[in-house]
Amino acid sequence: MISTSSILNAAVFCSLLVAVQAKESANYSLWPQRPAQLETARELVRAGRCEAAVELLQPFVAQKGIAGREARQITSAINVRRYLSHEHPGLATYKVRRGENLTRIAAATKCPADVIMLLNGMVEPSSLKVGQSLVYVPMRLRMEVRPLQRELSVWDGTVLVAAYSLELDASWPGKTNEETEVTARHGYLGDVPLPKHDMRYLSSERVLVLSNGWSIASGRRLRGNVLRMDSGDLNELTLLMGIGGRVSFVCDERAFRASQKSSRQD
Repeated sequence: MISTSSILNAAVFCSLLVAVQAKESANYSLWPQRPAQLETARELVRAGRCEAAVELLQPFVAQKGIAGREARQITSAINVRRYLSHEHPGLATYKVRRGENLTRIAAATKCPADVIMLLNGMVEPSSLKVGQSLVYVPMRLRMEVRPLQRELSVWDGTVLVAAYSLELDASWPGKTNEETEVTARHGYLGDVPLPKHDMRYLSSERVLVLSNGWSIASGRRLRGNVLRMDSGDLNELTLLMGIGGRVSFVCDERAFRASQKSSRQD
């Protein structure tokens, strides 16, 4: 689980990213067509110019192949922490009114309760006080799942926020695209389900349930079709994707891009 201090400390984050880059280094001489912008982006990150690196990689994040995957990895490492911190471009303030609890505030702000707790350094949900100012971010992100490529990404319009690897417990049944949404977000401590207001929820094992019958989980054994992710990645994903969040399963890339272009024009 991401700690509040690591998310809100940009210096620690950039140091962490440099370490990740060193760990993931590879012999790129095997890929002579690798865009030079990828290495330039890494240099920008090492220099602390993360926003410039994201802007440089923007044309590559939707590409196929190794270059596109690397661009998504670098961009994700930068943006996911920005979107879960005070650096979020849509950060806003909410003043607590009499009779309100965290559940009601989450519904009013369209920001999940655990994200509100994270952004405000809250440990106990019941510690709210009338007149208290809370920072929040409306989570209107969408998810794209590419089961054949074993990849999941989260987008804010055309901006890539996060990208993750995944595995499937069952084979994907067809070659057509499918639209669905997040219908539930669960947390478990062992076999015990935890309510969102439980202070242990932030460190629980997460599960996302989708309306098409698929679930997203880490180690938990579930009935039905399951997408498997690293537990840390899944905890990040459950912070980004709220109930009702749109999810696209993409198998026909050309048809999906055409539908996205059409919806933007409308």
